[in-house]
Amino acid sequence: MQDGMYWLRLVAYDKSEEGVAVVRQGLVNGGGPGYVWQGRLISEDGTVRGNLVVRKWNPQTPPDLGMFKTANLGIDGRHDASARSFELEGHAHGHHVVHLHISGHWLGELTDGGL
Repeated sequence: MQDGMYWLRLVAYDKSEEGVAVVRQGLVNGGGPGYVWQGRLISEDGTVRGNLVVRKWNPQTPPDLGMFKTANLGIDGRHDASARSFELEGHAHGHHVVHLHISGHWLGELTDGGL
């Protein structure tokens, strides 16, 4: 998966959360109005696997993604290099069962520190 900034949409049932993520060397850091997401994604031959921790950071927003404070998701999905997009499924089992569909679209390059 190409390093860069991505727009993400996380969907659970009929609710969603949208935000941005920075991907650099497989590490993912991002968030939206109610949740943050961090982890590692590995892309090989169009297949994406990895782990994302999704954490509710804003107590003022509704729990649109589920009744959890933190979910450690196993990730599987597909990456379309030509479209610079991906479709992922995330699953977590524990106190709460969490299933998220995650869509991502590339927004742009990362800065190298020199503006």
